[in-house]
Amino acid sequence: MTPWQPQQDKILLAAYAKLPQGTSAQRIYDNLVLVVIVQRASGCIERAEISFVTQAAQDFLASLLQGYDLHQGAEPLIQLLQEVYFGPLKKALLSAVKTIAVQYAEISEK
Repeated sequence: MTPWQPQQDKILLAAYAKLPQGTSAQRIYDNLVLVVIVQRASGCIERAEISFVTQAAQDFLASLLQGYDLHQGAEPLIQLLQEVYFGPLKKALLSAVKTIAVQYAEISEK
């Protein structure tokens, strides 16, 4: 039997942001939740999930996040989201993205 070998080449980051009152998402969730799995060394987002109500929005945003290199910081990703996302959760989404970028920066400094 092969001994257990943990995967330490990937990390999971999670961010929460307050949802605006009166939105359909806020009726279902209390917070927006963004979870990403990142390759530790490269900073590349391998997988992303976000607590949006519709599958189309979840898939669209995940496709934008996947492959992004967090070594670039949050700004290029925030700029892209400003240009392509026009939903009512924009402020919460951008806040969660910033948090993820800060978390990764703190981890990679260690």
